[in-house]
Amino acid sequence: MKSSAGIGRRSFFARTGALAAVAGSLEQLSAAQKRRGARPNNIIFMVSDGMNPSVLTLAEHFSRITRQKGTVWHELYHRPEAARGLMDTASLNSLVTDSSASSSAWGSGSRIWNGMVNMLPDGTELTPIATVAKQQKKRMGLVTTASATHATPAGFAAVVKSRADEPGIARQYSRNVDVVMGGGAAYFEPGKRRDGQDVPADYAKAEFAVVRNKQEMLAARKSHKILGIFFDGQMPYTVDHRNDERLQLEVPTLAEMTEVALESLSQSREGFLLQVEGARIDHAAHNNDAAALLWDQLAFDDAILTVLRFAEKNPDTLIVITSDHGNSNPALSSMSSKYGGTEACFERLALARRSFELMTPLLGSKAEYTMAIESNSPAAKTAAEKIRQVVEDSLGFTPSDAHVDLIRRSLAGQSGVALNYQLDKPVGVMGLVAGHHNGIQWVSTSHTSDYTLVTAIGPGSDRFQGIVRNTNCFRHMCDFMGSNFRNPEMDPEKAKQVMRAMRLPEPHFHWV
Repeated sequence: MKSSAGIGRRSFFARTGALAAVAGSLEQLSAAQKRRGARPNNIIFMVSDGMNPSVLTLAEHFSRITRQKGTVWHELYHRPEAARGLMDTASLNSLVTDSSASSSAWGSGSRIWNGMVNMLPDGTELTPIATVAKQQKKRMGLVTTASATHATPAGFAAVVKSRADEPGIARQYSRNVDVVMGGGAAYFEPGKRRDGQDVPADYAKAEFAVVRNKQEMLAARKSHKILGIFFDGQMPYTVDHRNDERLQLEVPTLAEMTEVALESLSQSREGFLLQVEGARIDHAAHNNDAAALLWDQLAFDDAILTVLRFAEKNPDTLIVITSDHGNSNPALSSMSSKYGGTEACFERLALARRSFELMTPLLGSKAEYTMAIESNSPAAKTAAEKIRQVVEDSLGFTPSDAHVDLIRRSLAGQSGVALNYQLDKPVGVMGLVAGHHNGIQWVSTSHTSDYTLVTAIGPGSDRFQGIVRNTNCFRHMCDFMGSNFRNPEMDPEKAKQVMRAMRLPEPHFHWV
């Protein structure tokens, strides 16, 4: 009888699930991080935007249902090689941050007001991490499933007073970023920008390969600089992408964009910093759309696998996986007395064929991501039978007459359909109705203050254990790149004084 002590590490990984394909990378990264004083040459900072800790569990279960295997992040979280921590995500003016303030904290080392990008309330401009990287001769990349100019990628490379200035952000990246990929053509293309500026032409003059679909991206993978803009606004949800052959041919996945970005950035011996964002996880949470959220979480997990495969050949790579904030706190709840039958309900999520974003227009409403809580779109004439048919075709279950009536009333703009004011709109009510069939319950349609998960592996990963203040990520990355640069900071009391001096309006509370 063979002793279990004789089983090698590769044999162990061969018998495990999600990490079996990258057993070598874990061994290489583990060896690299054990070397005293080791610093990474490459830093890959991965952001599952808007991901509550509960989503890690939900995605693991969902992956086993839909793909017959677990997730890489869940399995990596259990490995002794990985450092584990929690991220304190607060902004300068709130315990609940938005994406621009959160990413700017990582990208500048300073907490700022929600809505700004690398700028203090008094107008002081901060130097983003991308600029520091370029000064240290590192290459820089941004990959996202949002518009490329959205808050999270902007937090690493841009400086603007308002995150809404995406046309302005689009012009800034060519100065300090080498690879940019995502959606947001509306902020780059001359026929879609209000000022008519041909921003892609400016990038081409700066020696960027400009690509607009998956085939062009793959052809440009050896290019030293790449601007890839693949959709007008945010990239399609994965649940919509996987059910549309045209999108599959033309629009790359997050893992595919990440692979090409890594191939381009790694051409330099000086190393690189790459931010990879699964943005639509956050947007799906805003919409209380459980199926869209989990399919995009699995797409993000595929990108983690891509990064680990890169690290197998490049063990001088630090990988940090985290989220900028929680959103809406989705959770699988018991669906019967004594908690039985919950699994059968959860499995219904796999029947979804369409995101709320594509479903609600069929009902005369909309579910587009927005930071504002908008008034409901009027759709009073939507027939009950039409509602029932669209829900069946999109989500795979038949709503009851009572639930159809709730949806119809919300579509018509009626208030008080849901007592929770944040859920009192079409997507919130749709999430409540869907929750009766799939077991997923929500507390809101907005960000939450939860600490977020952090997992890190590779040289320098020990810096990301325990409670990690978001601003310290900038300092760690600067140190790894050999820079002692620090931005100015502002304390909360000073920020309040600035706010009063500027006579900015007080926040409006729903209960006032």
